[in-house]
Amino acid sequence: MFKDKRKRIPDDRDRNLKYLKLEDLPNGYPRASAYLNSDVGTTLFRRFGTLHSRALLYKQHELTELEAKLEKMDRDDAETVETSWRNSRSINRRDGEDNEDKKALIEEIVTKLEEYDDLLLRDAGLRKLTRPSKRSHRNFMDWVWTENPFGRVDQQFIFHQNDFVVLDEYDESWLDVFMHRLMYYFNRGFLRKVFSNAEDQGKTSDEQVRYYSEDRLGVFIKIFVAFTSSALLLIPIYLFLTCTISTKVMASITLVFALIFATAVTLCTNARRQDVFAATAAYCAVLVVFIGNIQQSQLPK
Repeated sequence: MFKDKRKRIPDDRDRNLKYLKLEDLPNGYPRASAYLNSDVGTTLFRRFGTLHSRALLYKQHELTELEAKLEKMDRDDAETVETSWRNSRSINRRDGEDNEDKKALIEEIVTKLEEYDDLLLRDAGLRKLTRPSKRSHRNFMDWVWTENPFGRVDQQFIFHQNDFVVLDEYDESWLDVFMHRLMYYFNRGFLRKVFSNAEDQGKTSDEQVRYYSEDRLGVFIKIFVAFTSSALLLIPIYLFLTCTISTKVMASITLVFALIFATAVTLCTNARRQDVFAATAAYCAVLVVFIGNIQQSQLPK
């Protein structure tokens, strides 16, 4: 029952599985493309935020001028009885014979608005993408600098650190950064065997490029968070039950552990501010209720 299913298959179908190795591709764009697609968090591309903003500014100026032109046309039409109908009726009258100028202006505004809205929404979508961590960008920059796939002139884009987005959705809290840094300094031995497998290391033969199993790291981090959160709840409860302490000391212990809990939630997870407040409030509520039950049980009957 516990035997690997793949080992029970009699044929050799697994031999046809292809595992891409970076060194099997020519250096340049082929190898760089494979590197970008090789792991979670490595699909880094420039967002060109400044260029988007500048293009939007130009489009915005064009629309502002057209808006002023339309407003002037409306005021001019309102000055005489013969032309005032243009402000209260459709731009088409008698097949547009009497209102061709405004019709042409509206059509130009519609075209410019479509261009502006399309660029604005695309820029808004890009801004919602996750920015890579400093570690991810530096790894990519170091690889490009070392392998030199594009040449020194073409690789200048890698130095725009704050203009990159990563296409993969991944969590990288302080704990994730710490674990990756730990993997970097202890790249051999026990930790390397635990958090890496043959498939990960088969992506490259370069000793400077290290791949680790995100699944194994994720499981370890989840276990660590579970033990930490349980310990932060059970330790004060254990102190309340085993030590003869006053209510003031209990309140002080609750305060200290609440601060530790809030800090742990902030550092070990990607919880938002309201999530940290909610989790800390629930944590404090459990301890306060427990203190109240202890005080109630100590009252003379």
